[in-house]
Amino acid sequence: MQEHQVTFRPSLDRRRILVIEDEPINQELLKMFLEESYDLVLAETGMEALRIIHSQYERLSLILLDLNLPDFSGFDILRQVKADARFARLPVIVMTSDSDAEVECLTLGAIDFIPKPYPQQKVVLARVLRTIELTEDRDTLHWTERDQLTGLYNKEFFNRYAAQFDIHHRDYPTDAIVLNVNHFHMINDRYGKTYGDKVLRLIAENILEIVEKAGGIAGRNEADNFWIYSPHRSDYGAILETVQRDLNGDGQSENRIRLRMGVYSDVDKELDIERRFDRAKLAADSVKDSVTRVIGLYNSSMYEAELLAEQLIEDFSVAIRERQFQVHYQPKFDVQPNEPILNSAEALVRWSHPTLGMVNPGVFISLFEKNGLISTLDQYVWSEAAAQIRQWKVRFGVTLPVSVNVSRVDLYDPELVEKLQDIVARNGLTSRDLLLEITESAYTEDAEQIIETVSRLRELGFRIEMDDFGSGYSSLNMLTALPIDALKLDMQFVRNAFTERKDTRLLEVMIQLAESFGLPTIAEGVETAEQMFTLKMMGCDIVQGYYFSRPLPAEAFESFIAARQGHEPPAEKKTYPTRRDRYIYDSLHDPLTGLYNNSGFEILFHDADHDHIAVLIADIDDYTAVKKNRGLVYVNDLVCRVAEVLRSSFRSVDHICRMKEDEFVVIMSRVTSAQKEMVYSKIETVNCALREGTDKLSPITLSIGLAFSDREQPDGDVFQDADSALRRMRGIRQAGFAEY
Repeated sequence: MQEHQVTFRPSLDRRRILVIEDEPINQELLKMFLEESYDLVLAETGMEALRIIHSQYERLSLILLDLNLPDFSGFDILRQVKADARFARLPVIVMTSDSDAEVECLTLGAIDFIPKPYPQQKVVLARVLRTIELTEDRDTLHWTERDQLTGLYNKEFFNRYAAQFDIHHRDYPTDAIVLNVNHFHMINDRYGKTYGDKVLRLIAENILEIVEKAGGIAGRNEADNFWIYSPHRSDYGAILETVQRDLNGDGQSENRIRLRMGVYSDVDKELDIERRFDRAKLAADSVKDSVTRVIGLYNSSMYEAELLAEQLIEDFSVAIRERQFQVHYQPKFDVQPNEPILNSAEALVRWSHPTLGMVNPGVFISLFEKNGLISTLDQYVWSEAAAQIRQWKVRFGVTLPVSVNVSRVDLYDPELVEKLQDIVARNGLTSRDLLLEITESAYTEDAEQIIETVSRLRELGFRIEMDDFGSGYSSLNMLTALPIDALKLDMQFVRNAFTERKDTRLLEVMIQLAESFGLPTIAEGVETAEQMFTLKMMGCDIVQGYYFSRPLPAEAFESFIAARQGHEPPAEKKTYPTRRDRYIYDSLHDPLTGLYNNSGFEILFHDADHDHIAVLIADIDDYTAVKKNRGLVYVNDLVCRVAEVLRSSFRSVDHICRMKEDEFVVIMSRVTSAQKEMVYSKIETVNCALREGTDKLSPITLSIGLAFSDREQPDGDVFQDADSALRRMRGIRQAGFAEY
């Protein structure tokens, strides 16, 4: 077997030389000089030479070119070779007796000369060998310093050449520019890696065009991350337009490719190269999710954020060691019983920094997710939460489950399962006592591995809550396969549903979707009675938010546990039906205006903070006469107009109800008589709007009765006293309002 093996050594491989020479004597001389060491290919005409170059350029190591050919000038051959990117790397030695031609040949790209008549053989061989070796060394260096896909500098050599650029342009302002493709991984997933590579090469070609014209250097850092380092300029839009050229063909393609750019303008040259491009990348990321902005400029606020980030990272280890991180607990209530019952809690981390004070979790959580420190912080919170569950169990004799966050980084930890089991065991708990929140987006990347890990956790008894449901990209098919025990609605959906438009349809669909999969739903960020009761009637199971409580330190939270232990609803307290039928939701709203009806009012008024509310009762003046003269269709439009004006004039925390045909009630939350001027202003705004009328509706006015919770000498509850004020207004038969 050994004798049949062939060892490949580049140094022993015979190089191929194209000899372009039409004189037979010169051909023979060159063959005599070279053929012992090289493979020779002969061409007597320019046409024949170009054909050989096109077909064999990958094998050729050198071209020996005579300038005087029967059909072409050697200058023309040289121009064509150097103009084509495929052949431009080929070294050319010109053979001529015309010394005056040397300058032009060097300008066109020739690398050396052999004079005619030819010198001694050893001189020719030396020049040929030296040229081939220099070219091969140059090619080796080229592909060592270049990205193989795009031909741009790789990261290492980009940094070297950028440093050299600074040496030669020390006093010139310079820009660091980063370019990224939005959602590039999705392009690869949808259209394949071949298409993705084509996109990257086209971007690189366009970037090279920019730096060749304006100066500077370009590199590819990784994946779809491109760097440009160039003399300062301000036409960043033109740069982006040039780079994006031809990426989307005629612009009608479905696979539209969008780029974003980050610019660190007039860089601080005291910073190392990577820090400069970190700042440009920060600027690019600032427009990552923007629909309208595609260029981000590094500014002072980003600089301050960068300094803060550096300090937080530097202080992290000490903060863990000194227990500066505090775990607060927000109660989660089961709202389906007649009275909400404490169901569990969510552990939320806070950082009490010795010099910065309380650091916003929105700042440090995202920072630690990027650099991997989040895994250490998560384990700290798991341990603290488990220890707290144990303490409550000892003190109150009950086990209250606590939800903790499991970051995407944690899910790739091969020891995750063992770490969680150890924490549970050390505190004498069961796996059902620690609820694991995993964001929906975590399931969409490396789904198979994540599902495998989470499935193992569930097999061991841990319950899994999909956090931020609706914010990611999971499909319905994927939802059926995911190992989860509850869906936690993204807070933004709750907020959006209860804006001034009060459109809760999407929220309702998501709750129904969860119910169809047999999964309970959890809503977070619930702040008002309206939100809580609406979610309850839609069928939402668990609610948390400021309506019940903000996140609290463990000691303050204990009042909720104590209340649950002795929980018995007072006999005199009114209860309400709790069926999950979605049509109950409709029963709380007026079908004409979409406002709350009498039933909705009873719930909202019953649950209101009666120490801090104002109630307005409004009647449409002359409603009966208008209805008689103009008809039902007209007054229905009129009622809808009043409802629209009331919605736009009052706050989202205020509750607007239609009690009778022409009677409306507004329950204003968090208000006392100290804010009466604000209330008067809103009443005036409503009546001014209605007095103007519309193209289809005549001007109207409202008579309004008003009462504050802290009014003097109340005669009944705040609603009854507002009604008394309204009766007084009716008695004087004048538009306006009366305050009790």
